[in-house]
Amino acid sequence: MGGTFSTQKVIDNVTNFVTGRKRKHSETEDDELNKVIDLALHTPKKKKLLCTAKYIYQALFLEGKNSDVTVCALGKEHFLHRVYLCQSPYFASMFGGSWLETTQKYITIDIVDPAITLDSLQAVFGSLYNSDIALNPLEIVPILATATMFQLDGLIEQCTEVMMETINPKTSLDYYNAACQYGDRKLQEACIRWFLVNLMFHYYTHFDMELRTIPISLMTKLVAHPDLFTIQTEYSIYVMLKYWIYTMHLPDEGRPAISTVNEYYCNREDKTPYLYTSEGREFIPVFQELRLQNLVSHQLDIVLILRDNIIPKSWLSPVVLQQWKNVLRVNQNEEKGPSEVSEALFLKESIRCGRVINSKDRHVWRWTGFHFGVDLLMVTDNNTVSIKRNHRSEFEQLLSFQTTRHVAIRVTVARLNEQKQITYIKQSDIQKITLSKGEEATVMSFDKDLEYPIIVSANILYITPEEEQNSAEQAAGSASIY
Repeated sequence: MGGTFSTQKVIDNVTNFVTGRKRKHSETEDDELNKVIDLALHTPKKKKLLCTAKYIYQALFLEGKNSDVTVCALGKEHFLHRVYLCQSPYFASMFGGSWLETTQKYITIDIVDPAITLDSLQAVFGSLYNSDIALNPLEIVPILATATMFQLDGLIEQCTEVMMETINPKTSLDYYNAACQYGDRKLQEACIRWFLVNLMFHYYTHFDMELRTIPISLMTKLVAHPDLFTIQTEYSIYVMLKYWIYTMHLPDEGRPAISTVNEYYCNREDKTPYLYTSEGREFIPVFQELRLQNLVSHQLDIVLILRDNIIPKSWLSPVVLQQWKNVLRVNQNEEKGPSEVSEALFLKESIRCGRVINSKDRHVWRWTGFHFGVDLLMVTDNNTVSIKRNHRSEFEQLLSFQTTRHVAIRVTVARLNEQKQITYIKQSDIQKITLSKGEEATVMSFDKDLEYPIIVSANILYITPEEEQNSAEQAAGSASIY
């Protein structure tokens, strides 16, 4: 009996335990399930419905429902609505004035701008119904042209923003031409800045055949500009122009050797200076912007320029005479460099030179040529650019004996990304620096974390410009009278 009771008790206990455990587990699962369901029921579900703007675009623009005017352009009909077209001053004027089209339901528009396409018309008309518009850089010029025709300032501004962000070797010239044609000054200035840095750094030093596509009017502006990043010296600009003209005349030859280009000019049977020939006259405005006084500072450069016979000797002779006059002034201690010079004259007369620095290590270099007895070294070290008046005894017979010399200088440092876009640029003020023999002076500093390579561009003035000399002489003459 005790055994039976004991066995039954064990069975009952086990049964109760198991049953209770199951009940407890089941209740817990139910509670959790209820919580999950509760949470799901009380959590709003975000479902994207066809919003009003998209409905309007789909129904009214794409499907043309309830259209009250048909616009035919470039042979295609667009079923549109006056109330939306009136966002454009072009159409607002058309519909609001005493024009023939004011009451017409079918309007034909003559498109005279070849840049405007069917796709750009579709995109611009569509933008009147929906504020979202995709602007593909490769197709943006036709959209800018169309937006300009219909006077859509907001869309023009959006096009400008995208274009300024995507200036590169493939788009720069198209963007510049569009900016000039449609009067977009902001974009035009951005393109000019891009060309000033990349004309020699990309087009010439890497010899992109697109160099030949740069028109004479643009090249004239760039060569004249004081901010042109000149890789090496003014003579490098002259050589680039030789290549530029050559590739314009012979565009299918690929990259020519320098000897081939030289022969093209030197072996002409006509001994008339090239710029005075029928095919060369159109390039005169460009060569007139060269700083000839900085082309005759190296003996070999003069020999090559005379051999090429591109620039007339009548241009060079007065420059050589003035430079000889400057040499005599230095020799007689009448000239110690520009202590006072206006910004405009500095930018017009200064030597333009530049160099690509590939690493952060200390670099010391000079731009060769005769600089009136001053051997000026350029130094980059970490994040500074300095100049040093070098005066080693073994070269003393070639250098000025003057204890101090004045130099005016402005330095610009730039960094480009893979698309040749300017990611960093910093420019110093124009500084008038007095240097003793062997003295070094810091011109500017730039960001320590700047990645290399960088381009260092400098404008340097070693002597007082002729205009300043003449003003000083006239002032001295007037003073002596009294």
